[in-house]
Amino acid sequence: RHQSIEEHFSFWDADKYTALTKLSIIKRELNLDDTDFVKFYNEEKLYLDRLKEPPIQDCLCIRYVEVLDDLESCREEWNTARSAANNALTTIGVGNFSEISTTLTTAHIHVDAAYAKLQNAEALVAHMEFQLRIEQRWVIRGPEYIQFKDEAALGKYCTVLNELEHLVVMRLFELSKLLLSGTGIMFHL
Repeated sequence: RHQSIEEHFSFWDADKYTALTKLSIIKRELNLDDTDFVKFYNEEKLYLDRLKEPPIQDCLCIRYVEVLDDLESCREEWNTARSAANNALTTIGVGNFSEISTTLTTAHIHVDAAYAKLQNAEALVAHMEFQLRIEQRWVIRGPEYIQFKDEAALGKYCTVLNELEHLVVMRLFELSKLLLSGTGIMFHL
């Protein structure tokens, strides 16, 4: 037992001195000193802190893209409701006034509801454009739109990946509590 401890520390010392020798060579070749490493550490920490949350401007642009998508959906819904209203009476027989009245009332309600949603979506888009100081509305599938649509997709992907990682780590902790980690035994829940 004593011998294994001695061997462990001798190997550790050898590894440490090898690493220090490599570090000295790198410092000499790149003209670095110890203060540079502190500076690198602080820069890396700042960079990683910024990665936690995207800048507020980017969050607003991502939301703007979502609002533009909602506006497009509301336009399609309103056009569909108008088209349905225009074609509503084509299937009703002549002289059936109660069915004509019911159909017209239903079509009127659908068109009004779709138009109200469209107006709300337009107002929200205008508000977002004012907040972001956008003078000309972004074109769906345009360069800015695609950029922030991709960022939104990447953000969702990272969120799902973080959740998956969280679940895997939880499972590993559960298995380690049961002393089953690394045994290849799987339990089906």
